[in-house]
Formats: sequence, structure tokens, C-alpha cells
Amino acid sequence: MIPFRFLHLKVLSFLLLVLALALTPSIPDIVYRSEITDYFRDDNPNVQAFHKLETDLGFQQSLLVLLEFSHNKALESENVHRLFSISQDIRTLSGVTKVNSLLSTAISDKQQNTLSMYRYLKLQQPSSTASATHNVDTTLLGQLADNARSNGSLLSEDGRVASLQIHFSDQDSIDRLYPRIKSILSEQMDQQNAGTTYMLGPVEIKQALHHALLHDGFYLMPLVLLIGMGVLWYFLRSYWLVLSGSISIIAALWITAGVVGALKLTLNQTSALAFCIAFIIALADIIHLLMSYTHQPSRLSAPSAMLNALRSNGTSLFLTSVTTAIGFLSLNGSSSPVFATFGNIAAIGVACAFISAISITPVAAVFKQTNAREGQADLFQRWIPHLNAWRNKLNTQHYIAFYILSILICCGTLLNIFHNDPLDYFQDDSDIITATNVSEQRFHIHHPLSVLIDTQANDGIYSEAFLTSLNAFENWLSAHPDIANHNSFSSTFSQLKRHIHNNNLKWASAPANAQETADLWNLYEMASPDNQPQDLGLDKSFRSAVVSLGIPRLQSQQLIQLEQDIEHWFRINAPQFDVSVTGHALLFASIGKDLTYNMFVGGLLSAIVISVLIGVFLGNMKVGILCLIPNLFPAGIVYGLWGASVGIIDIAAAGTLSISLGIVVDDTIHILKRYIDYRKSGFSAEASMNKTLQQVGSALMLTTLILSLGMLVLTLSVFGPNQTTAILMASIILVALVYDLIMLPHLLKVFDRWLFPGYQPSQPDAELVQLQ
Repeated sequence: MIPFRFLHLKVLSFLLLVLALALTPSIPDIVYRSEITDYFRDDNPNVQAFHKLETDLGFQQSLLVLLEFSHNKALESENVHRLFSISQDIRTLSGVTKVNSLLSTAISDKQQNTLSMYRYLKLQQPSSTASATHNVDTTLLGQLADNARSNGSLLSEDGRVASLQIHFSDQDSIDRLYPRIKSILSEQMDQQNAGTTYMLGPVEIKQALHHALLHDGFYLMPLVLLIGMGVLWYFLRSYWLVLSGSISIIAALWITAGVVGALKLTLNQTSALAFCIAFIIALADIIHLLMSYTHQPSRLSAPSAMLNALRSNGTSLFLTSVTTAIGFLSLNGSSSPVFATFGNIAAIGVACAFISAISITPVAAVFKQTNAREGQADLFQRWIPHLNAWRNKLNTQHYIAFYILSILICCGTLLNIFHNDPLDYFQDDSDIITATNVSEQRFHIHHPLSVLIDTQANDGIYSEAFLTSLNAFENWLSAHPDIANHNSFSSTFSQLKRHIHNNNLKWASAPANAQETADLWNLYEMASPDNQPQDLGLDKSFRSAVVSLGIPRLQSQQLIQLEQDIEHWFRINAPQFDVSVTGHALLFASIGKDLTYNMFVGGLLSAIVISVLIGVFLGNMKVGILCLIPNLFPAGIVYGLWGASVGIIDIAAAGTLSISLGIVVDDTIHILKRYIDYRKSGFSAEASMNKTLQQVGSALMLTTLILSLGMLVLTLSVFGPNQTTAILMASIILVALVYDLIMLPHLLKVFDRWLFPGYQPSQPDAELVQLQ
């Protein structure tokens, strides 16, 4: 019988290896994207407004460069020419659609010709000597300074930092030209000791996200692998058993990658973490099986011992895999494509890990004889008797104090507030955060926002009603405490009016009628052949206009309130126009709050489903209900401590709840399975728990150690959400073990008559006598 049963395992192992080979061609089909908007569904109105802005005006295919000059201010002749040289070099690159800077603004020369400063300098230096410098007329520098005051995002208040916004034709151009642009900036600024460059904007965020993925993939995955295998060897002391487990894990991850590629699932910095977590969970499955294998009587043959281990752990491993997968699959309720993909990949990995663990691992482990089953008790095995003795000495007062303290700590969860800032996802010493700090210090801008005003008619921006409303709205923005600066086509036209009237302030008013606006547009268009409506935040049909806002660092709720204030202003003062406020910061503030709520609800629902499954598979629904208590408390404890220390819940922190519930219940299942078997065999509640922990306690401690170490390694990630997930997961896993070893035994003892009515002990409590 034994050879026949083992033959089944061999056949299953062979089929898995064939499947891995068959899926290999699909692995290169895994799609990678680093679009930050992928965290949200495309049918969401906020995302649609964001994409409309991107499509109509090209705002998102842009790179913002801050040039901090070391010598003198930006509006000195030498630095103006340097800014011109940089702009010219970048403009010549195929794939760059336009470059906007202070030089893009219009000036009037001595002949009263109105043209952009860039065009003026180009006409002054039409030959190959374009890099040569000469003094710029002070009148023109004064006009540039006036333009900078009207648009606070072009030049810092102290005059030392100028901004340069580069727009691209498509994503391929970005990938191709990004290194070249960095090289140009280095040649013009860094190598000539002229100053320092900083990069911001959507393109730089994509580059930072890509860097995070490469870092975690190339550094953290191998580190997690080495630590996991090192700890496994320390406790098993068998290279062959470790190798057997490694083969199983590699096969599971290989098949998972093949399935992901075949399904055309998309990877990014968050969803790629699923492979790390799948590896750690696969390792936990193998530990339970191999630890049980090494604890089998030495008189048994290796195949017989392995089959005994499978019989003892098969149901528990299956149930833990199902509950873990449910926890991951619950992320589909978050309405976030990225987290849904993360959950689906992790669930696939968990399923592959289980099948591989019960087939490839046993076959490989018994292929070669080892002395692992003849060793002495490991460290955790030696702890178990002391743990049982200590636990049996706890009295009612101890448990009351324990429960009261647990509830008080859980109350700290109420101290958490929701805040979700995509720039907080990167490390403090990263280039993009350094650039953000410069932007905040010099421009008072942490995030840009865009207000898209749709007049509902072509050429609608020329109407007097719109111009009057726009002027009133910008006056309201100037008085708003949460707006650092704002800019629109109206302010650009006001500059043109002043310049053509010798900077006379009586001509500083915004255009108020269609004729004046049309004349100023014609003047702006003639100032440079490159000038387009999109440069002013206008669409090609002159139906919609964008007001660009620079905002300081705000909490998510403040951002949401700002959006509501703007929408309320238009409802009261200009209800005929369709208005939407958008930007990366607002997307994560508004939609992220809904995602967080969905994730918490999904986590609680998955906990209920898991509880029902435990009751069904263990044949005792009361036990399934009761086990909810020790499995919800660890998350409450950790989020309570998080509220007292950090106090911020973002998407990653919310998603961890769903993930953790599926993982931490694993220890509970292993304990309950053995405990119920012992109770049915006639042992008392205390004796059953003592024998249970003697059987599975060591494996539980080891899996907790490896899971926690693996998660702690992931805290080295350079991507904030991965760090948050890893910290919370490691903490919840550690706390869950404490509650499984203290609270769960106590609850089982207290509710024993309710859980097992009519069960009378028929076996002597010899273990209790020994402990006493």
C-alpha cells in the first residue's frame, strides 16, 4: 500500500514539473507597468478626469526639472543663457514635444516686437555659437522677473531656482530619452559646477517606482531566500531536506510566474511583492511537513515516516492554504486593480505552494537517507514543556489583566487617521524626495493640482461670462490659505498686456471680453512658432481651461476639503460650467479613502468566511466561531500600537488587514486540528492542549520566526507601501503566536463544555502530573 501511495506523490510531482516546463514560455509575457494611476479603476470619475487632462493637455507625460544655480541668481545673463542652452539641447531630442520654462514667457524688445524669451535668444544666436553668452538687456530681465512674479512656479522667491517642464510624445520616448536628458543636465550644471538639478513630476515618479521594483527584486528576494533556508537548515540540520524544500519552492514560484504570464496579469511595485510572500508561505508549509517528518519514530522507514507526516498535517496544510488564499482574494473587493492583482498572484502562489509541498517535497526528501530524524530536540521543542508549565500556572486574575490590557491597546486603533500621499512612498534620502523638499522650500509646493473648467461649448473660453467667473475664481484662490500659487492663461495674457504697454500697471487687468482675449491669443501665438493652446492650459477647441494650483503639504482630509471648497464655489458662482479637480495627490486622498474602507470591510468579511470554513473542516462550528477572537486581537493590538506611534493609515496599512487574517489563522488551525483530535480521544482540555503544543508547538514557533524574518527583510524595501505592509505583517504574525499560545488555550478551556458537550476525559492526565 505504501509504495502505491507514494507512487501517487511521484506521479503528481512529475506532472507539476511538466506543468512548470509547459508554462515556461509564458513567463516573459508578464506585463510590467509603473503607472501610479493603476492603483485605481478607470471607470472612477476622478480617474476619468485625470485621464482627460492627460489626453487633452498632455500634462502627465512630463518631467519637471528644478535648476538650482550655485553662482548668482537665475535672472543673471550667464544663467539665462545656460537655461537657454539646456532648453535648446533638450528641444532637439526627437520625442520631446515642448519645453516650458521662464524663457517660454513673452517679452517685448526695443522694437516692440512681442516674442518668447527663448525665441529672442535663438534669433540673437542663430549660428553654431549658440552656446556663447552675452549680456541680456536689463529691460528684458526685468520683464522676465515680472513674468516670474505672475507665475510662481517658474522661479523661486529668492531667484536661485528655475523650473523646466519637459513634455514627451509617448511612453517609449520617455524611456528612451530619460538617460539622455539626465546626461545633458549633468553636462550643463553638475560638471561645470553651475548648480544642482532636481527632478519631479509624473515621469520622475515612474522612474522612482521602476527603481523600487528593481531594488526589491534584485536585492530583497535573494536575501529572503538565504535567510529562510539558513534558518531551516539550523533547525533541520540536513542539507538534503533543505534542498528538497528549495526544489519544491522553486517549482511553486516557477508555476506561479507561468500562470501570471499566461493570464497577462500586470506587475508593479506592489503586486510584485506577492512573489516574496508566496515564497515565505511556501516555506512555512514545508516546515510543518519536514518538522513532523523528523519527529516520526526512527523505526519507521523514510517513506512510512513521510506518509505519517502527510496524514498528520495534510488537512491542516490544506485548510491553512485555503484560508490564506481567501485572505488574499478578499483584496478583490478593494476596487483597486493593483491590490486585486497582488491578491490574485499571492492566492495562485499559495495554491501552487501547497500542491508542491505535499508532492515534490516528500518525494525529494525520502530520495536520500538523512540523519535528521535521529537528532536531539531543537530549541523550540525544549521550550514547550516550560511554556506548558508556565501557562498552567496562570490564574483567573492573570487572564483578566491580560484581556483588559489587550482591549485598552486595541482602543489605540481609534487614534489612526487616514492619510495617503504618493510621495510618502519613497525614502527620505531618495532623489525624488530631495527634489520635493527643494520644491517645498523654494516654491512652497508639495503637490500640483489642476482645476479643469469645461465651458460646455467650443470657443467657450472667449465668453464674457466665463472670463468674469475665471477672474473671480482666481481672486478667491489668492485668498485661500491652502493655495501657495495659481496660474492660468488669464495671467499670461495679463503679462502680455503690460509688456506691450511699457509695463504700465493700469493695463495689468485680466482680459474681460472675447475680442481682447482673441487679440491676446493671436499675440501669444505669434510670439513663438512653438506656442500651442496646451501650453496655456487650453484644449485645441478652446472649450476647456485649466487653472494650475501649487499646494503645500496637506493632510488627505484637507485636500478633500479643498476639492469640496472649489466645487462649492462653482456651484454657487458659476453653476453653468462643469468643473473637476484632479492630480496625483487628490487621487490618493479621495479614492484612497474609499479603498481603505473597502479593504477593512473585505478583511472582516474574509475573517467570517475563514471562521465558517474552519468550523466545517474541523467538524465543529462552535470552534470556528470561537477562533475569531484570538485571530482578530493581534490585528487590533498592532493597529492600536500603530495608532499610538505612527497614527496614519494608508492603502498599504489597510490592505495588510486582509492579508494578515489569512496568514495568522494558520497557527490556530494547526493547534485546533490536533487539540480536537486529542479531546475526541478522551483527554481533558488541559492535557489535550499540552500534548498539542508538544506536537506542533515547535513547528509553529519556527514558521512564525521564518515568516517574521522574511517580512522584516522586506522592510528594507525602498518603496513605502511595501515597508508598511512588511512592518505590520511581521508584527501581527509575532503577536498572533502569543495569542495562540495564551488566549486560545484559555478560551478553549473556559468554553470546553459548550464546545464539546458530553465529552468526558477517559485518559489519565500524566502530562499534567509531570508538569506539576
